[in-house]
Amino acid sequence: MTGPRWKRPTIAIVKAAVAALVLWAVGRHVYRTWNDLAARGVDLHFDPSWLAISGALYLAGLSACGFFYGWILRAGPTPIGMIPALRAYLVSHLGKYVPGKAMVVVIRAGLSMPFGARGATAAIATFYETLVMMASGGLVAAAGFGAVTGSGQVTLDIPGWGPVDLPMYRLASLAGLALGLAFLAVVAPPIFGRLARFISLPIPGVGPDAMPGLSSGLLGTGVLATSIGWALLGASQLAVICAMERHGVSSALMVAAPVVIASVALATVAGFVVAVMPGGLGVREGVLMSALAPTLGADRAVVAALVLRLVWVAAEVLAAAVLVPILRPGRVTPDAHTGTNPSLPAEVRPNP
Repeated sequence: MTGPRWKRPTIAIVKAAVAALVLWAVGRHVYRTWNDLAARGVDLHFDPSWLAISGALYLAGLSACGFFYGWILRAGPTPIGMIPALRAYLVSHLGKYVPGKAMVVVIRAGLSMPFGARGATAAIATFYETLVMMASGGLVAAAGFGAVTGSGQVTLDIPGWGPVDLPMYRLASLAGLALGLAFLAVVAPPIFGRLARFISLPIPGVGPDAMPGLSSGLLGTGVLATSIGWALLGASQLAVICAMERHGVSSALMVAAPVVIASVALATVAGFVVAVMPGGLGVREGVLMSALAPTLGADRAVVAALVLRLVWVAAEVLAAAVLVPILRPGRVTPDAHTGTNPSLPAEVRPNP
């Protein structure tokens, strides 16, 4: 009887601690960003309707990637409905502001399990979706910068050669392509399957039965869905820039759209690769400011990047505040908790 008595209060304490940690990390993140804007003497006057559109586009972009997370779970031993999968996906993004990025996995798996997903499968699906998103982000950045014919330059001081002017967008396109291909190699089903099995060996209770059924078709669908997500995330940055403009959308801004989308994609992938800072803080903004500067000018690029961060955080908090209380899990069968799916024939159910 000791176990059941302690189980419920222990779970409640852990959930409260996780919530407090996430809220503290998000608050610290917003505080730092706001101070960065204040330190630059920025007078924050923006069209609120465009900022609202930016937040909506951001959530739409995340949802496109969230659908892929749901599809991965559906290819596994314990599929769940798409609405619970999207809820878990959107809410879990608040965890990326906690250093180490592990909190995203904890939150997403924790929100998926009450609806029938196996925790190990949800964790694997989270890793796979994230890596596929990074792969498509690199490819989107390569395509966006490669389509630009502008003359943005970057000066590098090469030992033995001195300062050398190089085409910035060409370098950015090559960097995106290299990152995209590297991540794409990792998420190829045969390679990722071996990596996942190797990583899961030391973890008790996690074995091949927890792996989703990965395939080239699922990977192709994921690359397409997350590419759409990147386009929407880039459109979110465009909406922030429109909020800064007196006349809103301009023809010059639409011409710059490929650069803006590519900049957001490359900056976010770079922020993910440098996993030291929470949510890519600092790295993402630095890359985004540099990539946008030839198009917007240095000062406006800085403001656009910092305001985008505030809009995204606000959208994530609002989404979590709406989604957490409105959807509650129904009764989950014991089979779902042990990692089996009652809808599967007995002979193909994985062993718990």
